Amino acid sequence: MRKHCLIVALLVPMWGGCATKRDLQDLQAEISRMQAAQDRLLQDIQQQNDVMMDSLTTQSVRQRGDFATQLGAIEGQLFQIQELTGQGQQRLAELRESMAQREAAQRALVDSVVPDAGDPDELFESAEAALDRGSISTARAGFQEFTEVFPQHPSAPAARLYLAALLHDEGELEAALDEYSSVLELHPDAPEAATALYRAAMVEVDRGNEDRARSMLNQLTAAYPGSAEAEDARDMLRVLR
Repeated sequence: MRKHCLIVALLVPMWGGCATKRDLQDLQAEISRMQAAQDRLLQDIQQQNDVMMDSLTTQSVRQRGDFATQLGAIEGQLFQIQELTGQGQQRLAELRESMAQREAAQRALVDSVVPDAGDPDELFESAEAALDRGSISTARAGFQEFTEVFPQHPSAPAARLYLAALLHDEGELEAALDEYSSVLELHPDAPEAATALYRAAMVEVDRGNEDRARSMLNQLTAAYPGSAEAEDARDMLRVLR
């Protein structure tokens, strides 16, 4: 209504003071047409705006749907990659285990081959090689066979020392002492004799037989005074007093 009054106020001066009742009616009709046109324009604009908003909403929904689809595809690919990675790691672990088993089988096969006892040097070297590889049971069997088959061979004292040390490491102290005693009885003049006597004394120390250990150490300093083991024996005697 205020808009109508404003339009009338603007148009009235145009007629000056000579406006008739007919003129007023025409003016009102014109104002009504202009208002109707304005309403239609506003309606059109509102409809266009609604259409535009609907379009944007549809596009947003579609884009969200597309994004969700793409995200689902990416997650599926990641899952496949994880599965493949897990399968690859499992296969790698299986291959490593298979290689380890094959290597152990080959080592056992090599260790199981005992050289001909007719060659003492080959038998002794084979036992030493098994010891270097960590094949304790094979080394022990080799040195045992050597001492039985070649008891007077120049390498027999060393073989007995090896065997005694292996027995000692495995906790077979009595058997180790027997082998050390065999070195002293069968090879008293061998360089290994002093070593055997000193090690036997150390076994007695470990067993708590200090009197027996002191007796052996005194025997060592008397029988082999110039040996390196004699000096170690003197030091140990000072500890045991």
